[in-house]
Amino acid sequence: MDLNFRQIIAEQREEVQFILEAGWVPRDREASVSAESRLVQIITGVRRSGKSTLAHRALKDLPYAYLNLDDERLIGITAHDLDQLLEGLFSVYGKFDRLILDEVQNVDGWQLFVNRLLRNNLKVILTGSNSKLFSSEMATHLTGRYFLVELLPFSFKEFLAAKGAITHELITAKDKGLMTGYFEQYLNGSGFPDIIAGESKNAYISTLFNAIVTRDIMYRHKIRHIRSLREMAIWLVGNSATEISYNRLRKIFNLGSDNTARNYVSFMEEAWLFLTLPKFSFKNQESLRYRKIYMVDIAFSTLAGALSTPNRGHLLENIVFLELFRQRQTRQYELYYYKKTIEVDFVIYHNRRVLELIQVCWTIRDPKTKNREVRALQTAAIELNPQRMIIITMDEKQEIPVNGKTIEVIPVTEWLLSRLHEVKNVSDNIE
Repeated sequence: MDLNFRQIIAEQREEVQFILEAGWVPRDREASVSAESRLVQIITGVRRSGKSTLAHRALKDLPYAYLNLDDERLIGITAHDLDQLLEGLFSVYGKFDRLILDEVQNVDGWQLFVNRLLRNNLKVILTGSNSKLFSSEMATHLTGRYFLVELLPFSFKEFLAAKGAITHELITAKDKGLMTGYFEQYLNGSGFPDIIAGESKNAYISTLFNAIVTRDIMYRHKIRHIRSLREMAIWLVGNSATEISYNRLRKIFNLGSDNTARNYVSFMEEAWLFLTLPKFSFKNQESLRYRKIYMVDIAFSTLAGALSTPNRGHLLENIVFLELFRQRQTRQYELYYYKKTIEVDFVIYHNRRVLELIQVCWTIRDPKTKNREVRALQTAAIELNPQRMIIITMDEKQEIPVNGKTIEVIPVTEWLLSRLHEVKNVSDNIE
């Protein structure tokens, strides 16, 4: 066994103590990770979203071992080296039956190694920053023996927990005012734990962006047009919450084909830099062809710099999207946008029925804006017959009667704090 491996493992073990002793903000996905599961549990999400911490917290009261394969000293190791690393783990930790492998996708051949760990009755938690790699490779090598947990940066509820704020029902003017202030901090800040803890947002996001683009996209996919990829990523940041055209991207960045543009966007999505939303259609082909794009965290908007002034309405829509995206698996609904002669930001679809149509608008105080948002919902409702229609705004609350139905106008803070309860009730009502 290479003694350097043992030294690396021992040093990484010391880092685990800092993680376990640091303050902890409860995460919505905590219940999804089990210390007793015999399935391979895969925690995937953007870098620095708290994947490793979530894994450590799940096993904190039990003997387990840990290996971080994103360590620069381990760059270039092969599947053959994993046997030596496993020997080093037992040398440092002693006997254990649970193992966390961090950023395991960095090692070619990791799938077979994990398979062997299972045959040896080890309970394994993996973390990684590539969504497609996990879903495709685990489906091939571990059919039916894994469970996927997606972890995004902090939701607004988690942000409030980090700030020590109370999230009870907003009744008094003081409650509402304080909550609006917290939301402004969230809107102008980030959901990344380190930034919430005090790291400089601009410097942190710039470094993180470069790490994702370089390590998770360029190196992994052997990108030749490096400058085009980087410039496209920054352009997409400045155009988040909008429908993208691969043909337009090809022309803007002088790419060889629409397919190259499509691949670049796909690579960014795999690395959790962006998330895309399909268009609602009863025709599968049309649904696959069109996409809107969103940032995985609104702090990335700072990257656009002088090229683009952040659109606060788009940032608000991005936050609403992330909340809906977080809940789509646990609440078992599909998420789309609707666009024909009008556009509706979000369609929540479950069991072949449209549960909700949601519009997001900073304010509807201008009568023209209000009429536009109401008309979009009214028009889409003719075809989709939703159970509920909502306009989410920054701070307005009212009910708008339309053709025997009601459009609810809800402040974003109230919507975010009540979302879990509302979706459960709506789903229960249609079973």
